[in-house]
Amino acid sequence: MRTHRLLTVLALGFLTLAVAQCGGGSGTSPSPTGSPSPSPSPSPSPSPGPGGSSLSVSPQSIQGQGQPQATVTLASAAPGGGALVMLTSDNPTVVKVPASVTVAGGSRSAVFMVDTATVVAATTARITATYNGTAMSATLTVTPPGLVASFVVRSRTRGAGVCVADEGSQELDCVLDASSAQGFISAYLWTYTMGSTTQRQTSNAPNAAVSPQGTGCALYQQATGGDGPNGDRYLRMEVTLQVRDGAGVVSDVVRQQVKAYPNHQCGFSY
Repeated sequence: MRTHRLLTVLALGFLTLAVAQCGGGSGTSPSPTGSPSPSPSPSPSPSPGPGGSSLSVSPQSIQGQGQPQATVTLASAAPGGGALVMLTSDNPTVVKVPASVTVAGGSRSAVFMVDTATVVAATTARITATYNGTAMSATLTVTPPGLVASFVVRSRTRGAGVCVADEGSQELDCVLDASSAQGFISAYLWTYTMGSTTQRQTSNAPNAAVSPQGTGCALYQQATGGDGPNGDRYLRMEVTLQVRDGAGVVSDVVRQQVKAYPNHQCGFSY
């Protein structure tokens, strides 16, 4: 009889334990304070990585005093506070950049302007952008001002567009004045043509204004004549000019038609 009661008690104990484990559907013990478990903290936004970052300049070649536009591009979007990119030039006297540029948060790129100085010869400079220890670079070539030939012809006695033969020397009295030409000019290359005869004359800078040399009867007698609206007669002469820089680059040719008056010299009646 005692054995039967002991078995009954043990059976009731096992049954109670099984019900306790199954009740509530979960074996997880509640928090001691009764508050929910904390959520995990969000991960911080990643900073732009070095791979894929770049720096570009447009145009890559520009005349001095021009302002090309540069663009720095990061591999990924800048963090919320923005990305500070440091800028340098290896030739700041010719190519000048700001100390830094900021890529706005959420953006990948920023634009900045580059200042350039006037140069005598083509000069190349390297611009470098540095972010997070990674450097990006681009090259910019600055060119000298373009060569532009320009001139006026002026007689000392009869004004613009005219040359007159001198009574004593029979040379033309006019001045060929190229002071309006542009660029870093080292030489002025002149020609003057009458009929089928062309004479050439070179003057070195800074002598922008010269008088025709070597003119005279042999040249005038090759010319064809013209008649002015007021009945005056003259010889047709064409004057051309090119300018050349120290590197040997030559401008386009400019030309003018000039009235040349023989002034009763060399057998002319006018």
